[in-house]
Amino acid sequence: AAFGKLDKPKGLRGAAARAWDDFIAPATWLDGSRAPAAIVFCELWAEFREAPSRMVAPRLAQLRNTMSDLGLTDERNRVLQAEDNDEFFS
Repeated sequence: AAFGKLDKPKGLRGAAARAWDDFIAPATWLDGSRAPAAIVFCELWAEFREAPSRMVAPRLAQLRNTMSDLGLTDERNRVLQAEDNDEFFS
């Protein structure tokens, strides 16, 4: 709560802005303290989308590590919709 809400930076454009909308905005567990890592992720994602074959291994590792740091690869952070027809928990 001390860091506040994570807001989309005004300077993000193109694929980086779309990455924010697709990956960061739905990540409700992130707060303002994660803004630098979120921006780095979005810029790296845009770089990857522009030319995947030119993305060298250290940059790919940085992309993967940033995703992990933000919790984007942790399935426990994903909210699952409960099915209404569950015989045990309906």
